[in-house]
Amino acid sequence: MSNQFRSYLCRGDVAHQRLHPRQHTFTYPMTFFVFDLDELTHLHERSQLFHYNASGPLSLKDGDYLHGKNQSIREGIDQLLPGQNSGERVLTVTSPRYFGYAFNPVNFHLRMDRDSLRGAVAEVNNTFGDRHVYPLQNLEQLDSHTWQARSKKQFHVSPFNNMSGEYLFTFRVQPEHIHLGVDLYREGTCVMKTWLSGDTRPLTSANIWKYALLRPFDTAFNSMPRILWQALQLKFQKQLPVHPRPAPGSPNTLIDRDQTDPTVHVL
Repeated sequence: MSNQFRSYLCRGDVAHQRLHPRQHTFTYPMTFFVFDLDELTHLHERSQLFHYNASGPLSLKDGDYLHGKNQSIREGIDQLLPGQNSGERVLTVTSPRYFGYAFNPVNFHLRMDRDSLRGAVAEVNNTFGDRHVYPLQNLEQLDSHTWQARSKKQFHVSPFNNMSGEYLFTFRVQPEHIHLGVDLYREGTCVMKTWLSGDTRPLTSANIWKYALLRPFDTAFNSMPRILWQALQLKFQKQLPVHPRPAPGSPNTLIDRDQTDPTVHVL
């Protein structure tokens, strides 16, 4: 696989900082990918390590995203967040399957017009089998590489947070670095900060081996054990109350585990 593609991988970290009612912070090293959706077929053809809609060491499958169907990710994003110009492209920030497995708590789909962010979709998966999207338009540009957007919380993610509050999304997209932040506010006060941040690397076979296949525990392959470990600490060490999962009630909840067709497999 050559480095001529606009897709790349990132080496960095994922972090959560809970500020209220108990302080709790963790940071893990993380390797994640930024795929230009228009390049997926070409990436598949040029690499023995990456496969699109097929099995392989690393694989990206349309059915793992959005509605969980065989519609392409690009088609799904175009429906949720229609483009304005013919030259726009969509970057999907995610972790592909590693030898058939992945769990991504959040994926980001960024609609880019050259170096400008025109809109974004934050795709959130909880551990209960539900999936929700936050289509974000009318972004506020802070500088040449940074944009922000706000959205009311509409989806149950952590059992240690209730449904109240508002998210502040921060997108910093640079050729050499990407930073994606999601902060939860209640009554004007930040109660939790989360972010995914990393330095970009060319998407070459050598870098896939170095940063992904040889470090499987720094990828989404290890997301679920980390989530369970942090949940145990919050419940038993920090003694936070547990909020039961409410039935999803938003039209932006694309997959409700109670209504999902049993023939559709959702990670």
